[in-house]
Amino acid sequence: MVINKKKRLVFAAIAVILVGILVVASACAGPELEPKTQTFNIVTYHWGYALYDEDWNEIAQIEVKRGTTVRLVAIPAYTLSHEIQEEFHERVLENGFGDYPPGDDRIHDLMEAAHEDPDLSSHGVFIGPLRVDLNPDGNASTLEGAIDSIEFTADDVGVFDISCSVFCGAGHSSMILEGAFVVS
Repeated sequence: MVINKKKRLVFAAIAVILVGILVVASACAGPELEPKTQTFNIVTYHWGYALYDEDWNEIAQIEVKRGTTVRLVAIPAYTLSHEIQEEFHERVLENGFGDYPPGDDRIHDLMEAAHEDPDLSSHGVFIGPLRVDLNPDGNASTLEGAIDSIEFTADDVGVFDISCSVFCGAGHSSMILEGAFVVS
């Protein structure tokens, strides 16, 4: 009988230790199993968008898996440094927009007029099927005041365009970044 009692105590002790190890292991693995929020930054400018990952590497499109929690941060270019503003200004001149071909002299004039008009210096970030509508304030007195963001779960699989939801003058209708958001 003493041997059976000892065996039972050893087996019970081993079971308690194994359960403890499993509890600790699952607690350590728990946070890794939770979906991580992916953050992307979108700089809005006349008449386009620049997409960046959370480390500020420029990317061609935002790609996420279905079920991912996504945080989009929209930042107007005109709240950033003069050098960055010039970079985006050059992009528009080089690429053109709408009916204005690359290098068209009228582009610079249109951009200057839009920059001077508070009603035309903000641009929206709209992804209709994903119910995303951001309106960063290009006229805010601080960068923090200019930023708009949203967090959502990407449940709809597909390839989505980003378009402007704030009337921004000439070029507004061509402010579309096709296939910019991909959920697989």
